[in-house]
Amino acid sequence: MKNLKIIVKGIKNISEATFEFPLEKSLNLIVGANGSGKSTILLALSQAIARSSLKTLKSDDYSPTSSVEISLNGVADLWEGKNTWYLKNTNISLNGMYEGSLFYGTRFNDSRKVDSLIQSGKITQTDIVDADDYIKEKLSFILHGDLNHYKSLKKIRNKHISNKLKLENTPYFNSINSNIISQYRMSSGECLLISLLHFVYNSIVRRSLPANETILVLIDEIELALHPIAVSRFIDLMNELVRSSQELMVILTSHSPEVIRKIQPKNIYKIENNSGVISIVNPGFPSYVIRDVYKHDGFDYLLLVEDDLAKTVVDKVLEQKNLKSSKLVHVVPVGGWSNVLTLQKELLNNNVLGIGREIFSVIDGDVKNSIPKYFEGLKKLFLPIKSIEKFLYEIVIENQNTQLKKTINDKYFQVESLDALAAEHNLQYPSADHPDKKFYFRLRKNLEARGIDELMFVHKLADDIMSAVSFSSFEKSLEKMLSK
Repeated sequence: MKNLKIIVKGIKNISEATFEFPLEKSLNLIVGANGSGKSTILLALSQAIARSSLKTLKSDDYSPTSSVEISLNGVADLWEGKNTWYLKNTNISLNGMYEGSLFYGTRFNDSRKVDSLIQSGKITQTDIVDADDYIKEKLSFILHGDLNHYKSLKKIRNKHISNKLKLENTPYFNSINSNIISQYRMSSGECLLISLLHFVYNSIVRRSLPANETILVLIDEIELALHPIAVSRFIDLMNELVRSSQELMVILTSHSPEVIRKIQPKNIYKIENNSGVISIVNPGFPSYVIRDVYKHDGFDYLLLVEDDLAKTVVDKVLEQKNLKSSKLVHVVPVGGWSNVLTLQKELLNNNVLGIGREIFSVIDGDVKNSIPKYFEGLKKLFLPIKSIEKFLYEIVIENQNTQLKKTINDKYFQVESLDALAAEHNLQYPSADHPDKKFYFRLRKNLEARGIDELMFVHKLADDIMSAVSFSSFEKSLEKMLSK
């Protein structure tokens, strides 16, 4: 299991940010408010792909004490502002592409040069050929919903001609009224997608890059160039490519609801900028990230919980005790207990549900004595279990319930035992931050490798937990809360 870690210090409005995630085939999203620093993090991360990315920063974006450190598998590279981001030898180099700001992105590097070459007649018809059908059809479908809108799309014949013309990339062209228009004169959405599709087709579909090595694709705020329907189609394409690949990892930045709703919560990283210090929430549940709880209507009770395990347990109690009789109850996972209580307070302050309807939180019992006074007046219940990550970590690593550990092992981990997975974890992370999250990630990858869906595992695990742990006190409290 490979983890990529980046530490950013003193760049733009970030005084310090530490971001760590598993390097695996997946579609990921960094989400945050405008000015939170998500684009800066993506730019810094792209240094692992293109060693010149940090050199695009302006002098007032950083200081001599600024730095970016990227580490992978025990090795690290450190770039420093005092050296104007120069590093003679690097240890980390990943295949991939970075598509940055719409106004300063890499696709504009050749724009003036191409226009000049067209006007001077130095790009001739013999230098141009039809674009590949894959690119024409995908571009047409994403932007217009058909397959033929860009049937006249052309491109420079080959890399040799690009080099002869002193172009860094392979530009594309469209023919309009017998005039050749370069992609740099097309709309920002067309230009962006052509660059992305060119990379996807040549590197992934045609496999010019090794299929068994990680390919990292970084895309900054796709929704700035595309309308919502096109964004949705683009995300569908990315999901399709990730599923069919061996090692494709895509990281997007966005605050678009269309994007957020299409990404799995486990792959959403919500960043918050607190006076320059970046904190990261993962998983990022859409109901918390985009506040789409505001759109729910028609229920009497809204129950905010931390994760899918908590939602499953609460739903089972509601069903078993017939607590939904004559009332509509909606259970929504929104992330850690702080997220839960923050959202509850926000919804109450804005009177979202209106008069006669209730909002309360269901959070892990282990945080009962850690809740700030700021949240004292909120209605809340406490589960007799912790989050799924903490619960499984304590059961397996700390052996707090050997009988339940045996049950979980015998049911779900017959090929590679929990003890074997625990040994691998302890070997790789003898002293790590958030060891429970890292261990749960290992369990999840083991399940996925055997075709076991995570949500199905959580539903089955909830039954095992409820058979081994007493929920009677919680059931009584929930029943009392819903009968008021």
